[in-house]
Amino acid sequence: MVYANPCMTESNNFASAEQIRKEVACLFKPPRRLTVTQAIEESLWIPGAAGSSQPWTTDAIPYLVEVLNCLNQRDYESVVFVGPARCGKTNALIEGWMAYVIMIEPADMLIVQLSKEKAQEYSKKRIRRTIYASPNLRDQCSSRRHDNNVHDIIFKPGNYLKIGWPTINVLSSSDYRYVALTDYDRLPANVDEEGDPYTLAKKRTQTFMSAGKTLVESSPGWEVLDPKWQPTTTHESPPTQGILSLYNMGDRRRYYWQCPNPVCLEWFQPIFDHLHWVEQADLVKAAESVVMRCPHCQGVIRPEQKFKLNQAGRWLKEGEWLDKKGNQYGTSRSSKMATFWLEGPAAGFQTWQQLVYQGLLAEQDYEHTGSQEKLKSWTNLDLGKPYRYRHNTEFRTAEALMDRQENLGEQVVPEGVRFLTAAIDVQGGKQKRFVVQVIGWGKEFEGWVIDRFMIDKSQRLDHKGKPYPLNPAAFKEDWHCLVDQVIHKTYPLADNSGRLMQIKLVACDSGGEDGVTDKAYEFYRYLKNRQLTHRLILIKGTGREGAPRIQETFPDNRNRQQRKAFIQGDIPLYLLNTNLIKDTVSNALERDEPGADYIHFPDWLTKDFFEELTNEARDAKGRWCKVVDKAPNEAWDLLVYNMGCLLKLNAHKLNWQQPPGWAAHWDDNRLVTHSNQPNQSTTPALQLSDLADLLG
Repeated sequence: MVYANPCMTESNNFASAEQIRKEVACLFKPPRRLTVTQAIEESLWIPGAAGSSQPWTTDAIPYLVEVLNCLNQRDYESVVFVGPARCGKTNALIEGWMAYVIMIEPADMLIVQLSKEKAQEYSKKRIRRTIYASPNLRDQCSSRRHDNNVHDIIFKPGNYLKIGWPTINVLSSSDYRYVALTDYDRLPANVDEEGDPYTLAKKRTQTFMSAGKTLVESSPGWEVLDPKWQPTTTHESPPTQGILSLYNMGDRRRYYWQCPNPVCLEWFQPIFDHLHWVEQADLVKAAESVVMRCPHCQGVIRPEQKFKLNQAGRWLKEGEWLDKKGNQYGTSRSSKMATFWLEGPAAGFQTWQQLVYQGLLAEQDYEHTGSQEKLKSWTNLDLGKPYRYRHNTEFRTAEALMDRQENLGEQVVPEGVRFLTAAIDVQGGKQKRFVVQVIGWGKEFEGWVIDRFMIDKSQRLDHKGKPYPLNPAAFKEDWHCLVDQVIHKTYPLADNSGRLMQIKLVACDSGGEDGVTDKAYEFYRYLKNRQLTHRLILIKGTGREGAPRIQETFPDNRNRQQRKAFIQGDIPLYLLNTNLIKDTVSNALERDEPGADYIHFPDWLTKDFFEELTNEARDAKGRWCKVVDKAPNEAWDLLVYNMGCLLKLNAHKLNWQQPPGWAAHWDDNRLVTHSNQPNQSTTPALQLSDLADLLG
């Protein structure tokens, strides 16, 4: 029979005297002396599809046996497990430990999920399904309906299970004998400005002294703080925040395999560095060739041997070592925290082929885009390691980039350029001006800096006929100069034919000091009346994690009382994920051979330009920020905006064998005109390819 509440075993609140006697007698039974894993194997069933279930076993996850058994050892206040995805950690350590507490040592327990929504989802999809699938656990639930709700379950002995989320209300005041923090590196680092989740959770168990226990499990999610760090011991984690900082505080256990080669029999850690495969263009075949090599004898270990090696694996604390016979020696690191770190090659539910294939895909994405986000996710989730960003500012100095300067001519379109984009930065403060940068793009996005100039004089004239200083935040007419000086601007081709190339698309920053956004939107409406909006996009950077590289939005703040600009929802604004695009720019600047994604610099650019290109680097959290806060970085930002134009044009989907008219060879390019012909850009008919761009 299926009950509305899986924890309910009776449809009413009444029981016979015999049943009451039996249940009360159970409360006086002495606890059984079982290890945590023995209790879990006896009581936990794993729910499957279509109402099926199967008993929990350690067959695929032998490395979690020691971790679980530390949870009822009074030598430790806390147990910390760091591991990759698909290693079975959440099911065993959270739901398994819950089963042990319910059946063997009933006491109040708190499980902390990422958010209220995640806690609710976890309660419904995992906790309640697991309890219902496990008869022994189901029998321990209170039969009173009000004892069970989404976030709270009360059991017959009176112990209480709460599924909460990281707020100071949840992690303060109440005492729990057991607290489990799941997916720790995705929890906030500072809970409501009161402290980190681990410290707050540990306080909840302090009343129970050695009987209390705090469990933390997660794959790493934070970046390495010191890119030059080198380990001083074999088990030390790089300096980082989150769960690996907790791991370093404990006894630092790593998992070891024994080489199956009878001549060797040495012990080693199964880490990704020991995997080898045949490099080839077909990534699937490359991954299928993977083997592991013993670091001592270089003997080949095949994927099918992984299961047996895991079964015989051993955890060693820092300072311990094993001889060939499996005898343990050394002085272990002493701590009240039992901390474990497992890496991806040993994960029970992930093959080496999958691990290598996903890594090769991430590398390929990095080569194509310069973005390290997929590499970071793969390193964190598949390898179970913290990510160390590859960016190194020592390799990209102003002097090194200046050495790449070429004699390309001044404001001339070199051979190889197929189309032009431009970017506009709106500057306020004392230097009120527009800064413009024009880039030429060729096949595979080889780029050339074509022009860089300032617009700091207004078209408004004083009583002497002299132009006023520009003020983009105050005067909408100051923006009108962008039509002739940027949107309609043309550049001569380097073949001395007298032909000119127009700019395909312009990206203009819409943020800045108060007033700039309003004027940017008014300028867009001005262009709309002149059918020029297909030639310019308004952009704004976003640092939101997980945001797409470019996203079209229509902001509307008419219902907001406090606002810096009046936005009616009628103007498209393109949000750029600048963190991702800056990875691509950085990768292009670090290329040292002309070709795909390489940026060429003409010899008329000054040193200031190159210093602007080198004034940003990734910080400890992986975010791009200024190296010198007050130093300019316009050249860098404008390269990012120009790449935003490529994203808007869907240029990555171009077929260079049959390109559209605006990206064709000069003789066939519809944006190339003769200097003695009327400038087509001054009579901008909306053509089919422009319509295709607008429709994405």
